[in-house]
Amino acid sequence: MTIIKMMLALGATTLWAGAATAQQVGVVGLYQNGASLDAAAATDLGCFVQRSGAIVAMQGKLSPTLTQPDQFVVLACDQSVMASSERRAALADISDGGESIAIFEGALTDLEKPANPQDALERQYILKLGYYNNVDVEARITSLMTLDAKAAQLEGVWTTESFLHVHSAAGIATPDEVVILYYDTAEIAGNFREENADILEDVSAFNDAHLTGFSYLIGTATE
Repeated sequence: MTIIKMMLALGATTLWAGAATAQQVGVVGLYQNGASLDAAAATDLGCFVQRSGAIVAMQGKLSPTLTQPDQFVVLACDQSVMASSERRAALADISDGGESIAIFEGALTDLEKPANPQDALERQYILKLGYYNNVDVEARITSLMTLDAKAAQLEGVWTTESFLHVHSAAGIATPDEVVILYYDTAEIAGNFREENADILEDVSAFNDAHLTGFSYLIGTATE
């Protein structure tokens, strides 16, 4: 089974993955060719680096196609960054020597307590960008609940770490959501893909019915 089918299984349960904490201003940045991410620059913007890492593969169905980034960062901020041209420029420069591919800002909801860095380093992370068609919202919600119930019975299933309900974006059309998910290890991710073809097909059907576009970015955490 291909990597795209594994990633199609992700994000189907984002609204129902667990009890959420209070929402805050969140930013997800995607970058290319940078040496590192400048945490001090993020702090100067009033932001905390909640998660960052490398992107090693990208799959999905977007038009126009998103340029593949090789770095990502998830920030929790005390105020909007996108509302100010000066702050937007500073955010674009957070990647040391790198180029900003896309930036998304919105309401960030954490669906679990942040992991310690050592645990996060073991994980396989996936960022899902989703664009909903909104043709039948009730059917979409029902499908999400059904998929969540089915996934909850499976061993090695993915976990949703946080969810960004996007309000504004730069670099690409504004998606409805950016979801940050992970498997505990890459090995567990591979086993899940091999052993759960049925739910992967269910989620593929969900995406066909309810999304106009999506992209899945797979990688690892460095922080």
